[in-house]
Amino acid sequence: MGGDIREIQTGRISPNRRLVYSEESIEKMETSLREGQREPILISFEHDHFRIIDGEKRWRACRRLGLATIRALILGPEPRHSPP
Repeated sequence: MGGDIREIQTGRISPNRRLVYSEESIEKMETSLREGQREPILISFEHDHFRIIDGEKRWRACRRLGLATIRALILGPEPRHSPP
């Protein structure tokens, strides 16, 4: 079972495409993240990538800010050779 908070490359994470966020809400999150990410996003591992369970707005804002990694809590079984 997963449970460690780790830095995961933002490019290895896939969004939950069912969710839609306004431009304004992502901009507000960007402003907040410039001061540092406080809470990790929640992700699970599916086949060859991670899928967001919770925290997609934080992930989108991190990508827009050009951040290479994001703090994430992996739920469920972790991959044997976890991608960075």
